[in-house]
Amino acid sequence: HVLHGVESRDTYVIGDCVADLWCAASALLDLVPELVTAGGPRLGYAGESLGGGLGALALPWDDRFACGRLTVPTFGNHPLRLTLPCAGSGEAVRAHYRDHPGIMDVLPYFDAATAASRIRIPMLVAPALFDPSVPPPGQFAVYNALAGPRELHVLTAGHFEHEGSEREERELRTADGRFFGARLG
Repeated sequence: HVLHGVESRDTYVIGDCVADLWCAASALLDLVPELVTAGGPRLGYAGESLGGGLGALALPWDDRFACGRLTVPTFGNHPLRLTLPCAGSGEAVRAHYRDHPGIMDVLPYFDAATAASRIRIPMLVAPALFDPSVPPPGQFAVYNALAGPRELHVLTAGHFEHEGSEREERELRTADGRFFGARLG
């Protein structure tokens, strides 16, 4: 699914996925007009893995979002990501790249870390120290690139059940409540 149309920035499916997030925000605001306050829309974004990477790509260009949380975000730092084996969709991109190095002309347009450098709204990022599906260096690259206020909530592991997973999920839900509650009321 992450290779469809990768030959061109105009056809790469990840761009359409980002556009779908903007459409979802429009639909939500149409369906729940009370989300629009005197200061404008007050949406919060929460995305995990693919949704985390897509959020990083979408948020810089949509001022309807007041804050966001990205958990184990993918698509961070493609030049590094292409060197790191993984079990996730990134491995399909790595394998395709070996035979089609020209996709490096397209991937920079869809780099979550590059996009994060344009995010100015408050962000909570929950990268993992270990993740077989999304290499942690790319996750931390997204956090490190953020241009605005940011909070870090480090997880032991992503995409991997481990002792303490349930506790970490509860702690992240608590952090979410505090983070979004303080910004969206």
